[in-house]
Amino acid sequence: MSMNRELREQIVAEVRRATIEAMEIANERWMTADELCKQFGMFSPSWLKTYGERLPRQRAEVMDDGKKVTRWAYPQHRIARMINEGSIKQL
Repeated sequence: MSMNRELREQIVAEVRRATIEAMEIANERWMTADELCKQFGMFSPSWLKTYGERLPRQRAEVMDDGKKVTRWAYPQHRIARMINEGSIKQL
Protein backbone atom coordinates (compact mmCIF):
# COMPACT_ATOMS: atom_id res chain seq x y z
CA MET A 1 0.00 0.00 0.00
CA SER A 2 1.40 3.33 -1.05
CA MET A 3 1.15 6.48 1.06
CA ASN A 4 -0.12 9.56 -0.73
CA ARG A 5 2.07 12.66 -0.80
CA GLU A 6 -0.14 14.74 1.51
CA LEU A 7 -0.17 12.07 4.23
CA ARG A 8 3.60 11.60 3.95
CA GLU A 9 4.14 15.38 4.33
CA GLN A 10 1.84 15.45 7.37
CA ILE A 11 3.76 12.60 9.00
CA VAL A 12 7.13 14.23 8.30
CA ALA A 13 5.88 17.56 9.69
CA GLU A 14 4.55 15.90 12.85
CA VAL A 15 7.79 13.96 13.41
CA ARG A 16 9.77 17.17 12.90
CA ARG A 17 7.55 19.07 15.38
CA ALA A 18 7.80 16.31 17.98
CA THR A 19 11.58 16.10 17.60
CA ILE A 20 12.00 19.85 17.98
CA GLU A 21 9.72 19.86 21.01
CA ALA A 22 11.63 16.98 22.65
CA MET A 23 15.00 18.65 22.03
CA GLU A 24 13.62 21.94 23.31
CA ILE A 25 12.48 20.34 26.55
CA ALA A 26 15.69 18.39 27.07
CA ASN A 27 17.97 21.36 26.35
CA GLU A 28 15.82 24.24 27.54
CA ARG A 29 17.60 27.13 29.22
CA TRP A 30 15.54 29.20 31.63
CA MET A 31 16.41 32.89 31.78
CA THR A 32 15.65 35.83 34.01
CA ALA A 33 13.89 38.87 32.57
CA ASP A 34 17.24 40.69 32.31
CA GLU A 35 18.83 37.79 30.43
CA LEU A 36 15.82 37.59 28.12
CA CYS A 37 16.10 41.29 27.25
CA LYS A 38 19.83 40.91 26.53
CA GLN A 39 19.31 37.78 24.40
CA PHE A 40 16.31 39.11 22.47
CA GLY A 41 16.67 42.85 21.98
CA MET A 42 13.06 43.37 20.95
CA PHE A 43 11.97 42.84 24.56
CA SER A 44 12.55 45.57 27.10
CA PRO A 45 11.98 45.51 30.86
CA SER A 46 8.98 47.81 30.44
CA TRP A 47 7.50 45.57 27.70
CA LEU A 48 7.90 42.53 29.95
CA LYS A 49 6.24 44.34 32.84
CA THR A 50 3.24 45.24 30.67
CA TYR A 51 2.98 42.25 28.33
CA GLY A 52 5.17 39.53 29.86
CA GLU A 53 2.20 37.25 30.51
CA ARG A 54 1.89 36.78 26.74
CA LEU A 55 5.22 34.94 26.64
CA PRO A 56 5.70 31.43 27.92
CA ARG A 57 7.08 31.72 31.44
CA GLN A 58 7.02 30.08 34.86
CA ARG A 59 7.41 31.32 38.38
CA ALA A 60 10.74 30.42 39.90
CA GLU A 61 11.08 30.46 43.67
CA VAL A 62 14.61 30.79 45.00
CA MET A 63 16.15 31.44 48.40
CA ASP A 64 18.17 34.65 48.58
CA ASP A 65 19.85 35.42 51.92
CA GLY A 66 17.34 33.21 53.70
CA LYS A 67 14.32 34.87 52.08
CA LYS A 68 12.11 33.26 49.46
CA VAL A 69 12.19 35.33 46.26
CA THR A 70 9.83 34.72 43.38
CA ARG A 71 10.78 35.71 39.83
CA TRP A 72 9.64 34.85 36.33
CA ALA A 73 11.71 32.40 34.31
CA TYR A 74 11.52 32.47 30.51
CA PRO A 75 12.37 29.49 28.22
CA GLN A 76 15.06 30.64 25.78
CA HIS A 77 14.68 27.94 23.13
CA ARG A 78 10.89 28.03 23.06
CA ILE A 79 10.86 31.81 22.63
CA ALA A 80 13.57 31.57 19.93
CA ARG A 81 11.38 29.05 18.08
CA MET A 82 8.38 31.38 18.36
CA ILE A 83 10.45 34.18 16.83
CA ASN A 84 11.80 31.90 14.09
CA GLU A 85 8.35 30.56 13.18
CA GLY A 86 6.75 34.01 13.30
CA SER A 87 4.19 33.08 15.96
CA ILE A 88 5.68 35.82 18.16
CA LYS A 89 3.85 38.32 15.92
CA GLN A 90 0.54 37.08 17.30
CA LEU A 91 1.27 38.27 20.85
